[in-house]
Amino acid sequence: MICEMCGRDATFCKKVTIEGVHLEVCAECARFGTEAQKATTKPEGPKPIITQRLEVREKRGKPRDIYVAGETEELADDFANRIRDARQKRGMSQKDLAMRINERVTVLSKIETGDMRPDERLISKLQKELGITLKEKVAPIQMAKESGPRPLTLADLIKIKK
Repeated sequence: MICEMCGRDATFCKKVTIEGVHLEVCAECARFGTEAQKATTKPEGPKPIITQRLEVREKRGKPRDIYVAGETEELADDFANRIRDARQKRGMSQKDLAMRINERVTVLSKIETGDMRPDERLISKLQKELGITLKEKVAPIQMAKESGPRPLTLADLIKIKK
């Protein structure tokens, strides 16, 4: 190996930090610096909120395979009405419910108007607090291939016109 400081051919080189620069040097040149510290890896903690949100968005954006067999649970079409009716039956305002499930009033308002679809975590909070079910089992639709004449395309219409 070649010393990065003096250029001498050495049998063994040490990793040393000399004036803030990491070099591999021979034993004689190593006295000019301090031995380089190995990079310590930090234990991985919880993911940042941005990463979590991006994962949820990516999951939501994936197309579903409608040909997969088995029933799945999906959010009911009338989830907004169910939430609003259950909240009103309990005599709670949006602010009260938002405080009890630890969410913002604006989020709850958007959900009740149908402008926003709640995520899985929020669905479970609402179901638990209001004592309602927001998910329904949905059976997959089996689509048969059409065995008749194919539908007209723009090219077919152009040919007909000529």
